[in-house]
Amino acid sequence: MLKCFASHPFYTKYVRLPCRSDPVPPEIANNPKRSPFFDNALGAVDGTHIACAPSAEDKDGARNRKGQLSQNCLMACSFDMKFTYVCSGWEGSAADALVYHDARCVDFRIPKGKFYLADAGFGLSEELLIPYRGVRYHLAEWKRASNRYVCCVLIDYCSYPCSRPNTKEELFNLRHSSAWNVIERIFGVLKRRFRILLLPPEYSMSVQSLVPPALCALHNFIRRYDPEDINTFDVNVDDLLHGHTLEEALGQLAQGAVSREARARAVKMRDEIAMAMWDQYKDTLAD
Repeated sequence: MLKCFASHPFYTKYVRLPCRSDPVPPEIANNPKRSPFFDNALGAVDGTHIACAPSAEDKDGARNRKGQLSQNCLMACSFDMKFTYVCSGWEGSAADALVYHDARCVDFRIPKGKFYLADAGFGLSEELLIPYRGVRYHLAEWKRASNRYVCCVLIDYCSYPCSRPNTKEELFNLRHSSAWNVIERIFGVLKRRFRILLLPPEYSMSVQSLVPPALCALHNFIRRYDPEDINTFDVNVDDLLHGHTLEEALGQLAQGAVSREARARAVKMRDEIAMAMWDQYKDTLAD
């Protein structure tokens, strides 16, 4: 059954890459804070570590930065919380950016003019829109800042800056994080729904590597025929305080995968989106 769920025709029916002609997702189109800025976003992408039981000779490669044994899986999802791509089987010691670069060389197709939202552990490119580095970008950071601000107000004194965005970069990172966070949520749902991802079976790694894609296909199957079931396993975005810190993310930067010209175009694209957001935001405050 494992091979059945992880291969054609079941897997390819329920886990499919989006097409260029697909309409803008309603989660983007119906949110004025996201549209038209993220209209070309196909979804979100990130790596997640799945516990594994490697052989003795493979343990060193499988040990991730937290000292645990895992396989690193690159996954992409749509904004309605369905998986659209899964690349599994990489050693836990492999960086997300390395897995992404290899996936792009093999079968992770991104139509021209489209992009995915990713965190700062990846390199900026025309296909991956990441937050500004050196600027708070994770929802948890904004929540902590907001909590500090409330506490200061209660004692009628504020030594911290207000949690309201003060620059276009902060505004961009806040809205980027809010949209990108769907990948963190879907990881949480997957691991709560399928406990085998936390207690790996002691089979060969070739078998263990089939488990994540098979379960992602099953997740999509359930999403299609019982869309309310996800509420049992989903958590509120504000409770997701386990995201990457900026320091962790900076340790995984992509190396040399993007040309200087392509990176310049990506920087320009991000700056234009951030400025458009900022102009809209200032107009809203002025009303």
